Amino acid sequence: MYRLCFPVLLLCYGCAPPAGPSAVPETPPQRIIATLPSITEVLFDIGLGNRVIAVSDFTKYPPETATIEKIGGHYDINREKIISLKPDLVIVPSENLSLRRSLSAPALSIPVLAVEHHTLTGVLDSYLLIGGLFGTDILTAAQQKRQELLDKLNEFETQTQGKTPIRTLIAIDRSRGVGRIQNLFVAGADSFLSEAAVRAGGENAAASVKLSAYQISAEGVIHLAPEVIIDIQVDGMDTAQNLSDWRSLGNSVPAVRNNRILVLTDDFASIPGPRTPRLIEIIAQYYGSLNEESLVPL
Repeated sequence: MYRLCFPVLLLCYGCAPPAGPSAVPETPPQRIIATLPSITEVLFDIGLGNRVIAVSDFTKYPPETATIEKIGGHYDINREKIISLKPDLVIVPSENLSLRRSLSAPALSIPVLAVEHHTLTGVLDSYLLIGGLFGTDILTAAQQKRQELLDKLNEFETQTQGKTPIRTLIAIDRSRGVGRIQNLFVAGADSFLSEAAVRAGGENAAASVKLSAYQISAEGVIHLAPEVIIDIQVDGMDTAQNLSDWRSLGNSVPAVRNNRILVLTDDFASIPGPRTPRLIEIIAQYYGSLNEESLVPL
């Protein structure tokens, strides 16, 4: 059920250990393992792709990663495989404290860098955290790529100034094709998806909860009354059948009543990083296609 490239963690990320190195490499690392698809994309973006020796099972981009060793998903990382590959740097999400501790323990002393990748701010910060370990040339490239990404993100905000935000619910995981809304997880305030929707011209209907993701019921969707629903779906699933699940809510939800459900199957819809502007552009174009006169303020 769960989209493992976008981990659904019901915890306060603000309470997670801070990002940063558990052990600083003595020299610029040559053998890097990235434990999240988003980490891999940042590494390739700043010119370190040729040093990546292993990635998450769910890493599909860039295409060069198809031939790189895999070390498991977010919930089943193969620690023994990581050790056997003899990395001189492993980059992990900051919330995975157990992996950080085990790899950097004196018995192994593998350098570990923790990054926060559930928000766009965290992704932007990681450019500098990573680049800072590789000398002046890579750090300069990281600073440049970070600024390019930030400029693209800020550009969307200028385009939406003065417009009424569209109330949006972002479904990141649920039971599909069952004829009803069941086991639904939505993006909370502390999610890059929430920021993506805001930059595109929306507002997160579930932003009152300061979590990356949380579970709500069908009744909860009705209460939130979103004008648009963004449904992130694994590619290859039956879109028509999945839409029928939402229709079980009837006319009580404006987005369902007006057939305003945007289904996203691109992998970057669940991976924060250098491709996030593409996600924001898709959402912004969808908002722009709506008839504003029929969007009634709540």
